[in-house]
Amino acid sequence: RKRMIKIAPAIVSCWQDFSLLIEQELFFLPENIYYLQGENGSGKSSFIKHSLLPVLETQRNLFYFLYLQQLFHLQGYAIKSHSAFYQPELKLKSEWDCIQYLLHNLSEIYAIEPKPVYCLVDENLHLAEIYHYLKESGIPFCLIFCEHSSFSITEEVNIINFQLLAPNQSRVYETTI
Repeated sequence: RKRMIKIAPAIVSCWQDFSLLIEQELFFLPENIYYLQGENGSGKSSFIKHSLLPVLETQRNLFYFLYLQQLFHLQGYAIKSHSAFYQPELKLKSEWDCIQYLLHNLSEIYAIEPKPVYCLVDENLHLAEIYHYLKESGIPFCLIFCEHSSFSITEEVNIINFQLLAPNQSRVYETTI
């Protein structure tokens, strides 16, 4: 039986004067790909922070999760600091160096204790490289991403839509194909 992440229908208050209307149960299964689709400001990043991450946190003994924030350069500073402390011989210079450092650590941890991986990528320029790294690693992963470029893959992608209903609320629903 595959373990999954389930988000219940709800009105999720994300920040002052903004909420997400999740109309139906949303299921995120290992070894699936989910595209969070919607215009800027429609709540995709808020959904990750206020719905997905809290559920993953409560079930962290069942999964590994890797979250690459929208403003990754800030996350990159923390990764460079971690690397400088634990592996000073490594010189992480670029954003991709930092991401590879995380992916390599994930691969090492997975080799010791295999668990499904949830990878959340919030508008990162290296989405294609992240996808290919995970695909080639053989690690079972669920990729959940939002981006505005032209990332394309041959696998089936599940679409979670974000539709602004008003300046202070978005509707969240899955497109069934």
